[in-house]
Amino acid sequence: MTSLAHQLKRLALPQSDPNLLTRREVASLLFDPKDAATMDRSTFYALGCTGLEELLGIEPAFLEFQDTLFSAASLTLERSVQSREVNDKLDAGVSLFLTRLCPYFLLKPAHKCIEWLLHRYVPVGGCTQVTWSL
Repeated sequence: MTSLAHQLKRLALPQSDPNLLTRREVASLLFDPKDAATMDRSTFYALGCTGLEELLGIEPAFLEFQDTLFSAASLTLERSVQSREVNDKLDAGVSLFLTRLCPYFLLKPAHKCIEWLLHRYVPVGGCTQVTWSL
Protein backbone atom coordinates (compact mmCIF):
# COMPACT_ATOMS: atom_id res chain seq x y z
CA MET A 1 0.00 0.00 0.00
CA THR A 2 1.39 3.39 -0.94
CA SER A 3 1.91 6.09 1.64
CA LEU A 4 -0.92 8.16 0.17
CA ALA A 5 -3.32 5.20 0.20
CA HIS A 6 -2.40 4.50 3.82
CA GLN A 7 -3.04 8.15 4.79
CA LEU A 8 -6.40 8.16 3.00
CA LYS A 9 -7.42 4.97 4.76
CA ARG A 10 -6.65 6.55 8.15
CA LEU A 11 -8.70 9.63 7.24
CA ALA A 12 -11.77 7.66 6.15
CA LEU A 13 -14.76 8.31 8.38
CA PRO A 14 -16.08 5.23 10.18
CA GLN A 15 -19.69 6.02 9.21
CA SER A 16 -18.73 5.85 5.52
CA ASP A 17 -17.42 2.30 5.90
CA PRO A 18 -19.57 0.04 3.68
CA ASN A 19 -19.21 -2.77 6.21
CA LEU A 20 -21.40 -0.78 8.61
CA LEU A 21 -24.32 -1.02 6.22
CA THR A 22 -24.13 -4.80 5.98
CA ARG A 23 -23.41 -5.89 9.55
CA ARG A 24 -24.89 -9.30 10.27
CA GLU A 25 -24.85 -8.94 14.04
CA VAL A 26 -25.04 -5.97 16.39
CA ALA A 27 -24.47 -5.92 20.14
CA SER A 28 -27.75 -5.63 22.02
CA LEU A 29 -29.08 -5.98 25.54
CA LEU A 30 -32.68 -6.64 24.54
CA PHE A 31 -32.56 -8.31 21.14
CA ASP A 32 -30.88 -11.18 19.40
CA PRO A 33 -27.77 -9.77 17.65
CA LYS A 34 -29.09 -10.78 14.22
CA ASP A 35 -32.44 -9.11 14.86
CA ALA A 36 -30.74 -5.98 16.19
CA ALA A 37 -28.74 -5.73 12.96
CA THR A 38 -32.00 -5.30 11.01
CA MET A 39 -33.18 -2.36 13.12
CA ASP A 40 -32.43 1.25 12.32
CA ARG A 41 -31.25 4.01 14.60
CA SER A 42 -34.66 5.65 14.88
CA THR A 43 -36.10 2.40 16.26
CA PHE A 44 -33.52 2.32 19.04
CA TYR A 45 -34.04 6.04 19.66
CA ALA A 46 -37.81 5.58 20.07
CA LEU A 47 -37.17 2.67 22.43
CA GLY A 48 -34.73 4.73 24.49
CA CYS A 49 -37.08 7.71 24.68
CA THR A 50 -39.90 5.45 25.81
CA GLY A 51 -37.65 4.07 28.55
CA LEU A 52 -36.67 7.58 29.60
CA GLU A 53 -40.32 8.69 29.79
CA GLU A 54 -41.09 5.66 31.96
CA LEU A 55 -38.12 6.46 34.22
CA LEU A 56 -39.27 10.07 34.53
CA GLY A 57 -42.49 8.73 36.04
CA ILE A 58 -40.37 7.13 38.77
CA GLU A 59 -37.56 9.65 39.16
CA PRO A 60 -37.84 13.21 37.76
CA ALA A 61 -34.07 13.72 38.06
CA PHE A 62 -33.63 11.96 34.71
CA LEU A 63 -35.17 15.02 33.02
CA GLU A 64 -31.73 16.59 32.60
CA PHE A 65 -30.80 13.90 30.06
CA GLN A 66 -33.82 14.52 27.84
CA ASP A 67 -32.12 17.44 26.09
CA THR A 68 -28.71 15.80 25.81
CA LEU A 69 -28.34 12.03 25.52
CA PHE A 70 -31.96 11.53 24.44
CA SER A 71 -32.42 14.64 22.31
CA ALA A 72 -33.55 14.52 18.68
CA ALA A 73 -30.15 15.95 17.75
CA SER A 74 -28.49 12.81 19.11
CA LEU A 75 -29.94 10.88 16.18
CA THR A 76 -27.59 12.56 13.74
CA LEU A 77 -24.59 13.12 16.00
CA GLU A 78 -21.46 11.41 14.68
CA ARG A 79 -18.89 10.97 17.43
CA SER A 80 -16.10 10.24 14.97
CA VAL A 81 -16.13 13.79 13.64
CA GLN A 82 -16.48 15.49 17.01
CA SER A 83 -13.61 17.00 18.95
CA ARG A 84 -12.10 15.20 21.91
CA GLU A 85 -13.73 17.81 24.14
CA VAL A 86 -17.21 17.00 22.81
CA ASN A 87 -16.61 13.25 23.12
CA ASP A 88 -15.31 13.64 26.67
CA LYS A 89 -18.46 15.59 27.53
CA LEU A 90 -20.62 12.85 26.00
CA ASP A 91 -18.75 10.19 27.97
CA ALA A 92 -19.22 12.18 31.17
CA GLY A 93 -22.95 12.51 30.45
CA VAL A 94 -23.31 8.79 29.80
CA SER A 95 -21.35 7.98 32.97
CA LEU A 96 -23.56 10.29 35.03
CA PHE A 97 -26.69 8.78 33.52
CA LEU A 98 -25.50 5.23 34.24
CA THR A 99 -24.57 6.18 37.80
CA ARG A 100 -28.06 7.57 38.41
CA LEU A 101 -29.58 4.54 36.70
CA CYS A 102 -27.97 2.03 39.09
CA PRO A 103 -30.88 1.86 41.60
CA TYR A 104 -33.27 1.19 38.71
CA PHE A 105 -31.07 -1.16 36.73
CA LEU A 106 -33.36 -4.18 36.97
CA LEU A 107 -36.34 -2.27 35.59
CA LYS A 108 -37.36 -2.65 31.93
CA PRO A 109 -37.27 1.16 31.29
CA ALA A 110 -33.60 1.16 32.32
CA HIS A 111 -32.88 -1.58 29.79
CA LYS A 112 -34.58 0.44 27.05
CA CYS A 113 -32.40 3.44 27.86
CA ILE A 114 -29.24 1.35 27.92
CA GLU A 115 -30.16 -0.10 24.53
CA TRP A 116 -30.27 3.43 23.07
CA LEU A 117 -26.98 4.41 24.73
CA LEU A 118 -25.37 1.25 23.42
CA HIS A 119 -26.43 1.91 19.84
CA ARG A 120 -25.82 5.63 19.85
CA TYR A 121 -22.78 6.28 22.00
CA VAL A 122 -20.62 3.16 21.97
CA PRO A 123 -17.86 3.58 19.38
CA VAL A 124 -18.13 1.54 16.19
CA GLY A 125 -15.24 -0.69 17.28
CA GLY A 126 -17.31 -2.01 20.17
CA CYS A 127 -17.54 -1.93 23.90
CA THR A 128 -13.86 -2.51 24.50
CA GLN A 129 -13.11 1.09 23.51
CA VAL A 130 -15.59 2.66 25.90
CA THR A 131 -14.15 4.21 29.05
CA TRP A 132 -17.37 4.86 30.94
CA SER A 133 -17.12 4.12 34.60
CA LEU A 134 -19.52 3.96 37.50
